[in-house]
Amino acid sequence: MDEQAIVKRHGGLGIASFVLSLAVLLLFFAGTAMATLLYVSRATTPAPTLTIITGFSLMFLWAVSLVGIGLGIAGAIDRTSKKVFPVLGIVFGAVTALVGVTFMVVGLLVKGPA
Repeated sequence: MDEQAIVKRHGGLGIASFVLSLAVLLLFFAGTAMATLLYVSRATTPAPTLTIITGFSLMFLWAVSLVGIGLGIAGAIDRTSKKVFPVLGIVFGAVTALVGVTFMVVGLLVKGPA
């Protein structure tokens, strides 16, 4: 029997997971920096609209990181593709999701300004 070597290629789901998770990770930390700057400049009372937009954008990015994790899992299940990008997408998405959950829990536990 002639067995030909199957050349594995990077699958589209894995690449999409990696790119999406990396972009979300970078935007999440940029949004966190923005939220920190808004909190530090609290003495000048930032516009509540800007604070709300920043909070909702961070929650949206958190939800998109879950989509990236799902794409990574789907790419990792595919037997015909390489696993590098799906695993990196899962890792970056999981880091973003865990940091987001940590921020939400800490935000709920910390008492606001008196």
